[in-house]
Amino acid sequence: MRILLLSVLLSTAACQRTTNPTMSSTKPATQARQSSGQAERQFPDWSRYLRAGDELIAMGNEPFWSLAVNAGKGTLRFKSMDGDSINAPLPQRNVDSDGVITFDAEVASGRLKVLFAPDSCVDTMSGQRMDYRVQVNVKGKTYTGCGVSLRQMALLNDIWVLTTLQGRSVKPSGPRNELPRLEISLTEGRVSGTTGCNRLNGRVQADSRQVQFGPLATTRMACMGEAGQLEGDFLNALNQPLTYRVAEGKLTLLHNNLPVLVLKKVD
Repeated sequence: MRILLLSVLLSTAACQRTTNPTMSSTKPATQARQSSGQAERQFPDWSRYLRAGDELIAMGNEPFWSLAVNAGKGTLRFKSMDGDSINAPLPQRNVDSDGVITFDAEVASGRLKVLFAPDSCVDTMSGQRMDYRVQVNVKGKTYTGCGVSLRQMALLNDIWVLTTLQGRSVKPSGPRNELPRLEISLTEGRVSGTTGCNRLNGRVQADSRQVQFGPLATTRMACMGEAGQLEGDFLNALNQPLTYRVAEGKLTLLHNNLPVLVLKKVD
């Protein structure tokens, strides 16, 4: 009787085992972040400015105001809650040796002067860190706040193919004999592509220095040998806190200031 009872208990325990983790499409991208206790960072939503083609953004509080510089359309837009609203042709952009950017526009009410000074600046309302301290002078009033350049973020919006992973060159693999690829769209907050074996898609967020991928979902094809190893390493790298650089047609993703992924732009 004891032997029979023990057999029943063992059979029940076996039935309660979790399913094979390779069958879960989201675990490869989320499990490491959760187990490490890493909190998902909240990024500002710059998507509407990116869709508009704006290059420099600034904002402040008490009263709330905003400014957008759009070089493509040749416009400078300023708006404040106390009634000042200006849409002016973009004046000449001046940059000094310290990286300070200034604009001086002639407007109906006199002059609109704008200064972007490189310095860490925290928005008093949202708590978000930005890269410039900004001052706007118009109609005898001075507005102060924080600003950011969207130029690096705009460069992220492209299709990128992996060339190097943790210092090692990679080669095509998997059933389609392809390299891992990322198609980044910050205007939609989405990323899609392939691990070299499975298709992937999910969320992407970025500011002027950092980028965060995930949660990511993948298809469930079994990836064996080198293809499976490459997929695991690729997804693990994307799951880390990452900074980025875009230059000369290359996207470098770094963790703790060390390159972990290098991707090239697809022409």
